[in-house]
Amino acid sequence: MADVGDLEFFVTLAAAGTMTEAARHWGVSVSVVSRRLKALEERLGTPLVHRRARGLELTAEGQQYHVRGSEILQQLKDLESTLNPDPKDLTGSIRVISTVGLGRVHIAPLLHDFRRRHRSVEISLELTSLPLSASVPGFDIAIQVGRVRDSSLAIRQLLPNRRVVVASPDYLDAHGAPADLDDLKNHELLVVRENEGESIWRFVKDGRETAIPVRGGLICNDGIAVTEWCLAGAGLAMRSIWHVAPYVREGRLVHVLPDVETPEADVVALFDAGVRTSPRVRTLLSFLRKQLAQRCIPLPTRQAGAALHW
Repeated sequence: MADVGDLEFFVTLAAAGTMTEAARHWGVSVSVVSRRLKALEERLGTPLVHRRARGLELTAEGQQYHVRGSEILQQLKDLESTLNPDPKDLTGSIRVISTVGLGRVHIAPLLHDFRRRHRSVEISLELTSLPLSASVPGFDIAIQVGRVRDSSLAIRQLLPNRRVVVASPDYLDAHGAPADLDDLKNHELLVVRENEGESIWRFVKDGRETAIPVRGGLICNDGIAVTEWCLAGAGLAMRSIWHVAPYVREGRLVHVLPDVETPEADVVALFDAGVRTSPRVRTLLSFLRKQLAQRCIPLPTRQAGAALHW
């Protein structure tokens, strides 16, 4: 009969790497560890490790038992945590994927802060410029800005956001500000192009969303680089409020066309709707939402004649 104790024993043994280190961990003799391993292998009817001079080497069956056993033990911990959740005692791993700009500026430092609070949680972060989907194998949370096209995914808003047009004071002194959307064609536009697709700036006009294709002499697939061009006076850029609001408050950028509404482009977390989220993932989502609100102070601007609120 399967025994959780056997799973815990073997997972710990595999992590120790040697009989000696495992025996030191448990405070027993090496012979005790050896007998326990032999009994487990006899019960399963297959060898789990090769004893090498440099330590233990898992057999194919041992690797399978270790991987699946680790998953089962974590699921058991998650189950017990849901019955009596205590965010101070979180364990396990969380795998996060995020868009590059948001990930560098906000998500990476916040994950560092979260890890300092929960030392038993292991967090891995991958930044990508590719379209995100929580169905990406191996990831617990995908974080992106803007629309979600896959209706099968669970979505949690982390931060209300919009994209706005900005320019540096130097650029506006030299070229003036666009009077309306039609006037954009008379200005130097800084273009973020991802995945070789057409670059679009979206606005809301007369209650309907308007998509304006944009072209420019400076094009980059990285939004942070485009913002740097904008700060240097190279032209107009459409960027998220989470990124440019500090520059606007400092006077290094100016919000252009402030009375033209733009669509919502919220920061959202995506995850598998068919899987119950673990306490550690739920705690991280709550942490990100609270901390992002504190880091991203709203931009004092107007949308369609009304004050913009997060």
